Amino acid sequence: MNNRFLLYLLAFVLISAVGGWFLLPETQGTGGLASIEPSGQHPFYARHPKDPETGKFLENKLGYPGNQPTDSVTGELAPEPVRNWNYIDQLSRPFGSDSLRGKVYVAEFFFTSCPTICPKVKGQMLRLEEEFANEPDFRLVSFTVDPKRDTPEKMKTYAEKLGTQNMDRWRYIYGDKFEVYDLDADYLSIAEENADAPGGFDHSGYIVLVDRKGFVRSYASGLKPEEVDFLMKDIRLLLDDPEM
Repeated sequence: MNNRFLLYLLAFVLISAVGGWFLLPETQGTGGLASIEPSGQHPFYARHPKDPETGKFLENKLGYPGNQPTDSVTGELAPEPVRNWNYIDQLSRPFGSDSLRGKVYVAEFFFTSCPTICPKVKGQMLRLEEEFANEPDFRLVSFTVDPKRDTPEKMKTYAEKLGTQNMDRWRYIYGDKFEVYDLDADYLSIAEENADAPGGFDHSGYIVLVDRKGFVRSYASGLKPEEVDFLMKDIRLLLDDPEM
């Protein structure tokens, strides 16, 4: 495991703590999430903002998870959107962050030859595509972390075999490897080349929800269908309220 990955791992632990995950010893059996016993709420909602009066997490409101900056004067949260990017998709069409303005979308990182978590995460992405198939403002984005082998043509074939229903709604992104590796932090994810990892890459398997203005608003593990169930509710919040 190289130094860069260790730095990413440390940053991810810090991001998780700020974003609402409580990584405690007594959380065995809860997938690393502390149970929120006083409120009786599911641990997923720990990434939502909290009502200061009741102490409960607001299930119908979304915050800005991750290590977001604060205003130097007021001390209030001053979230930043995902940085701009411009690459091409599986049909070799130019596509970038500006193409997603005004849309609600989910993003994840993968590679077509992944032997471990990618098939499971893609199964959850297929669920999301089907669930929101009739929502014109919903999109899905998958960034390859292996552009050397994952050409647009190969990703097109992969998408077809996977059962992707709409190549306009779900974009498989081919971009500069090092730029994509830097972009992963904006999406609260890890994408790292590692010769010792299965398939040669470390990646987190998270599905990250982004709002119409380009801000990350929620996330779920693509390895946990129950979390994706809750993520669907967060997606619905953004689709139903364009101002959220």
